[in-house]
Amino acid sequence: MEVARTENPSEELPPPPLPQGTPFNRRDLTIGLFSLGIGLIVGVGGTLTATSLGGGTGSFFPSPAIVAATESCDVVDNVWITVGDEGQSLAMQSEGEESPGADYVDVLCVLDQLEVPDSVNTRIGSTRALDGRQTATWDDFDASWGYHPDSGLDIVVELSQQ
Repeated sequence: MEVARTENPSEELPPPPLPQGTPFNRRDLTIGLFSLGIGLIVGVGGTLTATSLGGGTGSFFPSPAIVAATESCDVVDNVWITVGDEGQSLAMQSEGEESPGADYVDVLCVLDQLEVPDSVNTRIGSTRALDGRQTATWDDFDASWGYHPDSGLDIVVELSQQ
């Protein structure tokens, strides 16, 4: 005896069995959420610690080098040499033919204390007004400067964001 075939194949197959119980119980869900929370705390905390110890701009422990350089050169109270960003940056303006500023000797003293390489000092000393803004990087520092005989040397030194 032959079974009569219908044109709809889904009528021939029984429906799949329904799952028994829930795939996760309350204990599994609690453990999973707790583990996720611990993972987030460890991840965020580790990232902040690594950034801090790496000396980036958002460091928990600011580099004392910039502050120490101004103290060593006795220019802490010089209005033309200013420490900013909680010791993370330094702005210096030397005197020009038509504008007041710090003595160039004081600027050189601070740069020397920051261990600026001779090559960068040479570039700073040979910058002309036509050269525009110049940049350099050494050790943990980035610098940019410009020069014009009327306004003098304008230099900004900051901790690298590496």
